[in-house]
Amino acid sequence: MDKQINLMDLLRLYMRRWWCLVVAMIIGGLLSGLFTTFFITPMYVSGGSLYAENTTDIVTTTTDINLSEVMVRQELVKTYAEVLTSNVFMKKVATTSGLGYNHEQILKMVSMTDKSNTEILVITVTSANPQHAYIIAQTIINLASEQIMAIVEGGNVKILDEPEYPQFPSSPNMVRNVEIGVFAGLLISLILVFAIEMLDNKVKDAETIAEIFKYPVLGEVPYFTTNTKEKKQKKKKTKGKKDK
Repeated sequence: MDKQINLMDLLRLYMRRWWCLVVAMIIGGLLSGLFTTFFITPMYVSGGSLYAENTTDIVTTTTDINLSEVMVRQELVKTYAEVLTSNVFMKKVATTSGLGYNHEQILKMVSMTDKSNTEILVITVTSANPQHAYIIAQTIINLASEQIMAIVEGGNVKILDEPEYPQFPSSPNMVRNVEIGVFAGLLISLILVFAIEMLDNKVKDAETIAEIFKYPVLGEVPYFTTNTKEKKQKKKKTKGKKDK
């Protein structure tokens, strides 16, 4: 017997099983929160920003040349980022910071990007240790100007933002992970409730029989539980004793 179910039947099914959905959502949120707390390492971010300069720029009063200088500086940001992520510079950072990391480990922690295609280079350091993230970021900021002037002719940078000590982890996001767990619990429970209903071939009421066979139901055989039968038998025995 193939069971068909329409949208209204599906909604009524979920309304009858609302408690299953709620329980699954709570369990999903709890599991996600516990997993986030005990199995995901918190990460801390510290960083600063540098303003790219070029001392060989010729300052003029014409707008066109000034715009071209800005474009040159924007391109210089990419060059500076390459210089500051080179193995030579990362080795200098590793030695100066004195935290026991090698240059490859530090390079994996560091990210350098230009800020919205401007002359500003943003440097961020991500680590499981907030103190290490701060120290490495501060070391990079302090050594950046000297390294760039040594490599790029006429190159220089100014410090815009000094690194700050991270007070709170940047990841994982507990709220977002719990929300994902709640949604996953809801989705799984919806699928399971639907699957169980579709696989259940039991006839639960007279209306189902009438719908399947297209005939009206003329009568139903009553169902008595064991307790009901026992009560009736006791009543008969009591009545028999009184008659005697």
